[in-house]
Amino acid sequence: MSVPGYIQKTLYMKPEVSKIFDDLEAYLDYCRFNLIRFSPADLYKSKDWYQFQRSIGNHVERKPYLGKKPKYQPRTS
Repeated sequence: MSVPGYIQKTLYMKPEVSKIFDDLEAYLDYCRFNLIRFSPADLYKSKDWYQFQRSIGNHVERKPYLGKKPKYQPRTS
């Protein structure tokens, strides 16, 4: 039995949702191998998540906030 076209178009996962599930699976594997307590609610906001991001090389360092009118620019050497 075939599925009508209008239903067929809605039966796929959006890329944003797919990314969340992929990240959740990767984080689960990281927690399992490193014996860390796993909680899906900690995704994207726990210290363990940031450690995981740093270990796979996706961590982005934040620049310090200098205010609206900074008096000096930090060195970028």
